[in-house]
Amino acid sequence: KEVIAGNVAICGHPALEDELKLKWSDGNWVFPNGRGFHGLLDAYDRGDCKVLAIGREDTLMDIEFTSKVCDLGLVYTDNVITENPISFPIKPQLAAAFS
Repeated sequence: KEVIAGNVAICGHPALEDELKLKWSDGNWVFPNGRGFHGLLDAYDRGDCKVLAIGREDTLMDIEFTSKVCDLGLVYTDNVITENPISFPIKPQLAAAFS
């Protein structure tokens, strides 16, 4: 909320643009195209944004990405910006065991 109130530029993944703009309409969003999460780091490195809106789970296994996060002196926080619920089809007789 402080980032939004301070009008700080936030880089977000283009795949989440509609959702992030809907939930945080007052945000100063930047959605770099190309190179996925690496494109977000490129935009940060160029100074296009001061904050990255990314999930650690999405990037943790990418050694090149995590190395650049460290090189840039960035850290992950536990702030939740948005959630994407997912579901899988399952037979009704198995549903109780999975809920």
